[in-house]
Parts: sequence; structure tokens; C-alpha cells
Amino acid sequence: MPVLFMSGDDAAVAEVSSRLGRLESVVTKTSLGFHSAQTTTPALACERIYQGVMKAVAQRDQRRPYVLTAPITLDVSRKNYQPAEILSYLHTITRTDSHSIRFVGRNMKEVSDFIDFLDYYNPDAAP
Repeated sequence: MPVLFMSGDDAAVAEVSSRLGRLESVVTKTSLGFHSAQTTTPALACERIYQGVMKAVAQRDQRRPYVLTAPITLDVSRKNYQPAEILSYLHTITRTDSHSIRFVGRNMKEVSDFIDFLDYYNPDAAP
């Protein structure tokens, strides 16, 4: 199934568009710095997203599926260096810089499982 629509911050929309080509999208916030952003109101964002999705669905026959070829490489950077340091002890992880790691999965299911792990991973191991 092809990707029809994208919404998110300006960086996410730019990254997806660079990989998938021009597609219908809505920027809901624009980065102003590391801890600040200019956002639209929730009501305006919802309306723009709704209109964008409607337009994308109407033009769905013009899109083609994006196919990932295996193996799939996932690069992840964190604000703190500690997760990269600890995770690099796993034999399936390569540390690419002080704050970043690389995981190479055999397929999207494996990469998705690793992302799920990262979502719950807590380097301080506090109960």
C-alpha cells in the first residue's frame, strides 16, 4: 500500500518527502530551536490534516508503494550519551558516535520489534 499523506513537524515532513518524493503533507509545527517550536492550534491542525487526507485519498491512484529492501538499517540518536553507551554492548548494535547507535534488521518486523524495545528501554534500570 502506498504512503498517501504525512503530517508532523517540519523536519519529519522534510525527511519523509526526501525519501518518498512529493506527497500531500501538513506541517503542524516548525522548529525554532532545541526546546522551542512554533505550532498551529489543535483545531487548525486537525482541519488542515483532514483536508490534506481528503485530497491525498482522492489522488491515491497517482502514488506507488515504497518498498524497503532488506537488510534495513535503523540509526537512532538520543539526547543523552548513556543509552548509546549501554546499548552498544549488545552484539547487534553498532555505536556510530557518542549519542547514536545503528541496528540492522533482517526485515521490517525485526526493526519494528527493536523500536518497541527502545520505547520501553530505561538505562537507569530503576524499578
